[in-house]
Amino acid sequence: MKNNPIESSLSDGSAAIKKKRENWQLILYASFISQLITMIGFNSSIPFVPLFIQKDLGVTNVGEAGLWAGVMVTSSFLAMGAFAPIWGSLSDRHGRKSMVLRSILGGAVVVGLMAFTGNVWVMLLLRIFQGVLTGSVSAYVTLIASVTPKEKTGYALGLMQTSVFVGASIGPLVGGVLADLTDYRFTFIITSLILVIAALIVVFFVHEEFTPLQVEKKVQNLTFMERFKGAFFEKEFVALVVILALVQFASTIIAPLLALFIKVLNGGGEQGVSTLAGLELGITGVASAISAVVAGRLSDRYGHRRILLISSLAAALLYFPQAAVGNVWELLILRGLMGLAFGGIVPAANALIADKVPEGKKGSAFGVVSGVTSLGSASGPILGSVIAAAFSTRVVFVLTALTLLGAYFWIKMTLPANAAQNSKELILDEKPATRQAKA
Repeated sequence: MKNNPIESSLSDGSAAIKKKRENWQLILYASFISQLITMIGFNSSIPFVPLFIQKDLGVTNVGEAGLWAGVMVTSSFLAMGAFAPIWGSLSDRHGRKSMVLRSILGGAVVVGLMAFTGNVWVMLLLRIFQGVLTGSVSAYVTLIASVTPKEKTGYALGLMQTSVFVGASIGPLVGGVLADLTDYRFTFIITSLILVIAALIVVFFVHEEFTPLQVEKKVQNLTFMERFKGAFFEKEFVALVVILALVQFASTIIAPLLALFIKVLNGGGEQGVSTLAGLELGITGVASAISAVVAGRLSDRYGHRRILLISSLAAALLYFPQAAVGNVWELLILRGLMGLAFGGIVPAANALIADKVPEGKKGSAFGVVSGVTSLGSASGPILGSVIAAAFSTRVVFVLTALTLLGAYFWIKMTLPANAAQNSKELILDEKPATRQAKA
């Protein structure tokens, strides 16, 4: 008896769909583990870099060592912000997996070289190169946004954001323990090996089926800035980028002031201040990690825009009372609740961007996002310190709350109620024939 060709075709199609579904899940969970390890590696040097500068690089003055550490962090973020759009554009042409590997292995090489530097200027140069070559978060987001079914985008990006929060929380602890058990230089080498392990997970478990999308010749001939001009002036895209940048800004603006503020709340005594500051960071990170994956699922069910608005408003309203706290425990509770709000903003905003941007331009879009958010990370600590010096730390909380509240109203007015379903694309369109072929 001959096989029915229609039944065979349907069977082959079902098998292909099943394989694709299984493939995106494998990519997601492998990327989750890889990014978790990557974030642990990149954040492991945070506790001891000022001490390394002071002990091994010849900057004996405590104030100067702290200044150098701040300059290195800011320079790295600025370099990342400048190059992220370029790497994003290259991922649209050469594949997402290759850019993930570039960001991890580039970081592994640079961090490994830090173990052998003996000069503070060389260390600064290496931190700048680290910013140029890395940007792993946007690389992972682009990869996952490209392979995940639309109805699962919120969950997938929320899960990836959870790995960012958890890795950023665990990393400093891992680095601090390693530095105490061994020494600073050996810790850089171990960190480099940790990043290599993260890269190997991507090599063996992330199987990307990437085919560059065909675009009209007139689009191919556009310059780098011309490709992004339309996106930058689309109010919806700008609103989403700004809210993500403000989350980074609000997360970092209080960072250099937190220990000093806790000291004031603690009656001026230094006993236990470092532990309380670490506890605050840990609570905020854990709350954000839990919230990201939960909010991601909720945004798939109830709409990305709705979750984004609720989370943005909650973050703004929770920043206000932090200016009026009278003790450390009130601050810890409010920072934990704020972490829940922050955890809901990022995956919802990223999911909206993923939904609104054509497949062949996701790398470019998330490159722009990474560039602008890096600037938010770089400017937050500097501006926070300036405001606190001119007024007080409590004023920093109020101004940050007002900024987030303004962003909430801007998003509400800018994004249409059907933003998640709106088919209008924010960046240069694909070639019509290509889209038909995909359909």
